[in-house]
Amino acid sequence: MLLAAAIVTASINIEIDLGRVFGAKRKQSPAATCGIRVVGYHFTGTPGRKFRYAGDTYVMPEEGWIELIADRRSKTYRIDNRSLPLDGFPLNQFGFAEVPLPSEQPAVAQEASR
Repeated sequence: MLLAAAIVTASINIEIDLGRVFGAKRKQSPAATCGIRVVGYHFTGTPGRKFRYAGDTYVMPEEGWIELIADRRSKTYRIDNRSLPLDGFPLNQFGFAEVPLPSEQPAVAQEASR
């Protein structure tokens, strides 16, 4: 008992980890995980090209790209009256999926496909 009192007194003065001295195991703190894989989408395409995402319509600007924050409920985007999936695109270093918009179909090809 005297030895334990001496160790406690010494640990106060020189900051010894008493858990290691007495062989106690420390509990590991839980690792925090976010669960968000895709932060947003980096759409690229021809300037003037229209598409829909999360209920809104966007027109591709002169720069040829738009970045949009991901909407958890939206797993697709719409272009040329088609719904296309947003999964499977490569992620950049910021967690944005790189989504190239399909090239615009000529009006003649659209009429023939109907």
